[in-house]
Amino acid sequence: MKPKNLAITIIAPLIVFVILGLCWQWVALNLKSILPPLGDVANEFLSRPDFYFTNLWVTIYAALVGFAIGCAVAIFLAILIVHFAFLRAAILPVALMLNVTPIVAISPALIVAFGFNAIPHIIVAGLGAFFPMMINAITGLRSVDDQALEVFRSMSASRTDIFLRLRLPTSLPHLFSGARLSITAAMVGSIVSEFMGTSKGIGATIVMATTYLNLSQMWVAIFVSVITSLVLIFLVGLAERLTIRW
Repeated sequence: MKPKNLAITIIAPLIVFVILGLCWQWVALNLKSILPPLGDVANEFLSRPDFYFTNLWVTIYAALVGFAIGCAVAIFLAILIVHFAFLRAAILPVALMLNVTPIVAISPALIVAFGFNAIPHIIVAGLGAFFPMMINAITGLRSVDDQALEVFRSMSASRTDIFLRLRLPTSLPHLFSGARLSITAAMVGSIVSEFMGTSKGIGATIVMATTYLNLSQMWVAIFVSVITSLVLIFLVGLAERLTIRW
């Protein structure tokens, strides 16, 4: 990257963050019931980081397990749809129905069914990760070059060979795009599912802070969740750069 472009990449967002910080401080000083001063937010985190990291781990665990399960199921169904077109009409409506189901509405039902443990939160995270990955997987697996596909078929390649040597490599950019969306959705799903049925996790921390009108605690929890989501997206992007070298 050229020095000029690098400077723009660093300085431009830095200026925006400074402006946002100044606006935040103005609101915090003039409308104290809306936002806490940034200094209070920082002091709240530094005074008990173990509390936030412990709750963050609960949320990340549910998000990552749900992400892995949701993506695995999504890719499996996408493979079935690509190879057996008649399944598309059967699977996609159900997947769309799950995607539009409000997470807040389904969480109580899952708590009743599975109890006050990590399973409901994992399921909600998995549901959030499922749909973006399935749509991207279907798109990627179908994006093979027609001429390359004909070459494989002319060589009497099996469906397994076509999948492993053509469809899967071709679909990798779409799969990683889906992974970036899915990891974010899984994190959001895990946090939202913690709004009820648990006293642990970042979502529960936000609810607790709201109940006691502790704005500093609430915003520390929000910032921690945002930074964690950005780190997870970065890790997916890093995995993509290490995997796709063409």
